[in-house]
Amino acid sequence: MKTSGRSDAKAFENLQQKSMMSTPFDTEKPLEGDWTRVGRGKRSPPKYLPGLDPPMKGLTLERLQADFKTKSKVWRHSTCRRETLAILDKQQPDAGWRLQEAVCLATNSFSRDNFQARQRSMMQWVAFFDIVQYLQTKQEAPVALLAQEPNYTALDEQFLQGLDVRVLEAELNADDVAGLGEAKQHIRASSFVFEAFMDLGVEAVGDLFGGDPALYIGSSVERWRETPQRSGVASTTRRSAAEIVTDGRRNDDEEGEGGVTRSVAGFMGSRRSYRMPRFEEDPNIFDGLLIYWKEDG
Repeated sequence: MKTSGRSDAKAFENLQQKSMMSTPFDTEKPLEGDWTRVGRGKRSPPKYLPGLDPPMKGLTLERLQADFKTKSKVWRHSTCRRETLAILDKQQPDAGWRLQEAVCLATNSFSRDNFQARQRSMMQWVAFFDIVQYLQTKQEAPVALLAQEPNYTALDEQFLQGLDVRVLEAELNADDVAGLGEAKQHIRASSFVFEAFMDLGVEAVGDLFGGDPALYIGSSVERWRETPQRSGVASTTRRSAAEIVTDGRRNDDEEGEGGVTRSVAGFMGSRRSYRMPRFEEDPNIFDGLLIYWKEDG
């Protein structure tokens, strides 16, 4: 596997400095609708309702950028970052990652009133953004940055646009369960997908893993390895890829759970995984995430 040299490190630092440049301005408004997020990967908190978690008053783009810069320093000095990048270096395919797009799903808002949620969301975004910048130094072709979250405020979108990130349209189905929305069009063999504790509907899970991303960091595979019960509540029994395929054949509907279980099984069967290294500064932020990559050959 190839390792980074001094030129890679210099290119990475230049990217970090360039991406933090933007002109501050202050305006925001809430967006309607939201995804269900799974806090710490353990449980689903209540969905956002109008007024439940409004945009933080007085927060400006300049302050948001300062928070991003501060948390970037914390992340760059962490053992979690060092070990994560070491995993990616070791598992990089012989031909390179060959990424064309990097998609970040469900970070939640960076600017709403809930302090703990806001801090967690920004740190998750910092990790995703930094990983993409690092991988960009490993290839000449540009990697497009995409983000999707129904709870973004106008201020969030301005912040992301300042980092050359395209914000995608999110969607909910008739049961208010998260779909992949516009992100579905950008999840493919040339994609890196970062999905931190997003509670996905059946269709969205099938779309996510059926898209066959080259690199995936998230929690949904682990949840689908748990044996589903008739009541709809998952047990703690974990299934292997073969068991998931068998379950999918019992329920052979292509667009329902049968198709999804086969998508998950196919995803698992062609990949290896490693747990996201512990982030000592705040273990709950990444606890439960796994890194999945395709095996060569």
